[in-house]
Amino acid sequence: MPTPTITRLSKSRIVSGLQCERRLWLETYRRDAMEIPAGSQAVFDTGNAVGELARQLYGPGLLIGHVDNTSRALAETAEALQRTGKRQTLFEAAFQHKDVLVRADVLRPVPGGYDLVEVKSSTSVKDYHLIDCAIQAWVIQNAGIPLRRVYLAHINTAFVYEGDGDYSGLLVVEDVTDSLADLREQVPAWVHRLQKVLRGDEPSVATGEQCSKPFECPFFEHCRVQEPKGPKYPVTILPRSAALIHALLGEGYVDLRKVPAGRLTNPIHQRIRHASVTGRPFLDPAVAGQLDGLGYPRHYLDFETINFAIPRWAGTRPYQQVPFQWSCHIEQRDGSLKEHAFLDLSGDDPTRNFAESLLRSLGTRGPILVYNKVFEAGRVVDLADWFPDLADALLALNERMVDLLPITREHYYHPAMMGSWSIKKVLPTVAPELDYDDLDDVADGGQAQLAYLEAIHPETPVDRRTTLDTALRRYCGQDTIAMVRLLQALAGR
Repeated sequence: MPTPTITRLSKSRIVSGLQCERRLWLETYRRDAMEIPAGSQAVFDTGNAVGELARQLYGPGLLIGHVDNTSRALAETAEALQRTGKRQTLFEAAFQHKDVLVRADVLRPVPGGYDLVEVKSSTSVKDYHLIDCAIQAWVIQNAGIPLRRVYLAHINTAFVYEGDGDYSGLLVVEDVTDSLADLREQVPAWVHRLQKVLRGDEPSVATGEQCSKPFECPFFEHCRVQEPKGPKYPVTILPRSAALIHALLGEGYVDLRKVPAGRLTNPIHQRIRHASVTGRPFLDPAVAGQLDGLGYPRHYLDFETINFAIPRWAGTRPYQQVPFQWSCHIEQRDGSLKEHAFLDLSGDDPTRNFAESLLRSLGTRGPILVYNKVFEAGRVVDLADWFPDLADALLALNERMVDLLPITREHYYHPAMMGSWSIKKVLPTVAPELDYDDLDDVADGGQAQLAYLEAIHPETPVDRRTTLDTALRRYCGQDTIAMVRLLQALAGR
């Protein structure tokens, strides 16, 4: 066990400590216990890309380097601020006060002092952003810098990229100075408390809501395994029922099987409880007749998309879901299946080829079965907006879409689904031979996006790109064959 010592705080460590004191302690002394989510690097890369763009938009200026050398960064910042002559904008300027270190995204000279601009890759101002800004402002002002105003720049979702590298208007800037007054007064108390935490042993904090709000904690498993094992079916599996779960826990109910039958009024909740108690799945026989009414050919369709914070292709918006892959299993009346697919890993705008190939494959007759219609239908509407000459044919696809998610939710439940109707929870209960855990490289939508980003990177070797191509095709194809197996199971076949 490490011997606790006083450790310098940073803005990010203070934010971690405010979320959970145990997280701060673990980040400082037990980083080996971290489990980093697969998408963390992509989030980090997005933040860096937005920060770099902000420097272009707010430039010219001086970028303070020495990311891994605090002393040099502080010295370079001080030197830049003390230079005589015309003052310049500073990027990543380093400041320290009371053993708290911060780096300012943008520090702009204005009459009588400086303005601070914090840059975020989110699409709006969040409460924790204000905490960020309050910590930054407290340190910078106490380091002797006259700070006039504090601004927060974030992504403007209304921005449409017109091409040619022109990103003017991508960032929206909001003045948050007046919103920070109360928070800035709290910073000294936060610093004192959290430095005291770091001088002690690992805090004893039970897992709870703080493990995921405002951020997923990478130490969740480290903390969870040290706690007593909970019931097989906790009340927390009840979907869309935060208030109910809170009430049940307050009444002493932890195990869903112990909750009186009459205590739950929602039919789906009742169904989940009954299946958990009996261990038997529920299948409404009436659903078979509903499904038998579907015509042929049946098209089981799934899309994969990418959403860039900084739009890559003309006509797209920040974080807009741009489709780059589809898979479709087509079932004929005699039960025969054929898979059609599209995948573009060129790095060029994939949308025109995506739309045209989709129309060729789906034709003009037969139901189009999807799982969560709002997603695929929304992408089709986007395609229709981008390509008016294809709009009528594309929008006609939405008229043929049949959503298997609400049908499954209303008519089927298995105890192993643990309160979830995601296709990855449902599939093992109807077709255990189709296991997403057996997929290499790509086993969920987040990994599909990461694979796409890696595949289109110019430095990715050809053999690696080929591997990713195969993995993406296998994953997306499994999503559509999963719907085939699901419908067969619901229909009793």
